[in-house]
Amino acid sequence: MNTNLLRWCIAAVMLILLAVFFSSPALAEVKPLPLDLTETGRVLPKDGWISEYEYEDESIHIIMQEKNWKPKYSNDWVMCRWVRIKIADPTQLRTTMSYEDYDNPADARPKDMAAKLNSVVACNDDFMKYTYDSGYVVRQGVEYRRKPDGKRDVLIIDDKGDFSYVLKATDATLQDKLNELEAAGRTVINAFTFGPVLVIDGQPQEIDVPNNDKREPNLCAQRIAICQLGELEYGIFEVDGGNGSGMKLFQVADFIVREDVFPECKVAFNLDGGGSTNLMLNGKRVHKTLNSRGISGLIYFASAVVEE
Repeated sequence: MNTNLLRWCIAAVMLILLAVFFSSPALAEVKPLPLDLTETGRVLPKDGWISEYEYEDESIHIIMQEKNWKPKYSNDWVMCRWVRIKIADPTQLRTTMSYEDYDNPADARPKDMAAKLNSVVACNDDFMKYTYDSGYVVRQGVEYRRKPDGKRDVLIIDDKGDFSYVLKATDATLQDKLNELEAAGRTVINAFTFGPVLVIDGQPQEIDVPNNDKREPNLCAQRIAICQLGELEYGIFEVDGGNGSGMKLFQVADFIVREDVFPECKVAFNLDGGGSTNLMLNGKRVHKTLNSRGISGLIYFASAVVEE
């Protein structure tokens, strides 16, 4: 090949590469979100929603699936939905409470709370404001209540985004767990008192609840659970239902570890179900059956992208 022609070709290629480089949009930067309860997720990039049920940017990827299922001993089909969530930073797993005020007992409509959060996916939490007499409550790094009653399980989410739990938490067993986390250099960011724990290391657990709730786990009802699947990887599992349809708690535990749902689930924790059951994508409720009652808080996953 002629030397001048070769030089011309190399120069042309370099010009093309430079043009592509300078014309390409800058990649978005991922920055941790502030812990403060009044802070929210960042505004979602316009092109983040791939479909109605899938979202992705540099900091988060979520995808929802759903399936009609007929539980044994039931004449009704129920809709099961599950969302797989992967985030880049632990601060993207967040909580909010009604009116951002622990001392205000008033509930709020889930969609009203979600609308302010810039959430990608959100769900209801426990019943933290239904009673102030018991439970371990931490929201966005602030401890609001430490009154375990020995009857309910506690779920803890630490500053690394990892789940741990205390079964039928008492003052002593909760303190043991907190000491263990402190020794490992971990900080409690969020904590919930409800349960029970449904799955541990891929194994459905025997359902054991307080004596006054013995009937509840055997009811077919709307259900919702939050799961940790891996490092900064999570799942939300929801059962539509109502008027006597839905799932029993042991059925939820079994369904979560199905091969096509979350077989790798490390921890699954039951949240407040029934009329409190809410699953929302992009601030919109995907749950279809019953109208939602007011609730006291949400768990949500947000984008941490800062667009240049």
